[in-house]
Amino acid sequence: MDNLKKIMLVDDDKSITSFLKSKLEKTGKFTVVFTNDGSNALSLARKEKPDFIISDIDMPDVSGGDVGRELADSEDTKTIPLLFLSSLVSKDDEGIIGGRPMMSKSCKINELVEKIESMLNL
Repeated sequence: MDNLKKIMLVDDDKSITSFLKSKLEKTGKFTVVFTNDGSNALSLARKEKPDFIISDIDMPDVSGGDVGRELADSEDTKTIPLLFLSSLVSKDDEGIIGGRPMMSKSCKINELVEKIESMLNL
């Protein structure tokens, strides 16, 4: 597929970013860039210009909420869809936090892909 969508992952857990990168790229629909440091999220988003961002909420350096606010406050990143993916919520608690959709890290990859495609209107 020539028209791959670029996903940016923001998560302090290197095993999570590695796992998600592998699984999302294996679908053949996405290329994935990531940072394990929330304070790098805005600069990476500006550099990579992703189509979609997935961010953890609970990170030690900068919270996912702060990442979301920085991205929303920046003219060149404010329109990029953002999905929070967190172990702080169960599948039953999925919904909206800070005006952004949120999913549990315990979701299945196909559910995550469906959510991404839905948010990107694919």
